[in-house]
Amino acid sequence: MSRNPKWTREELILALDLYYKIPASKFVSTNPQIITLSAFLKKLSAYPNPPELDRYRNPNSVAKKLSNFIRLDKQQKHKGLSHGGKQEEEIWNEFQNKKSLLIEEAEKIKQKIIK
Repeated sequence: MSRNPKWTREELILALDLYYKIPASKFVSTNPQIITLSAFLKKLSAYPNPPELDRYRNPNSVAKKLSNFIRLDKQQKHKGLSHGGKQEEEIWNEFQNKKSLLIEEAEKIKQKIIK
């Protein structure tokens, strides 16, 4: 069983956008918004041949990614996951005080998927 590829910038932007839209207590794989984002990420096709499509950006991995952002959020009372990637920090730092820009970027990415 091979590992899933690293999350791309576009995938992280979509994840961070959702992070700000739902409370941390809802970062679970059964949340309909997380399931929807998982489906979007699969359609985004950041990688042409992802390993094991049922595992690739599945709702559980999306929920974990959202929990990775918690460690960066000084306003968050939940603990979240302690490990995460450097690119998560870069995306966090780029958009933490620019939520309207984040929403705009996320919408552009979503439009590419919908077309």
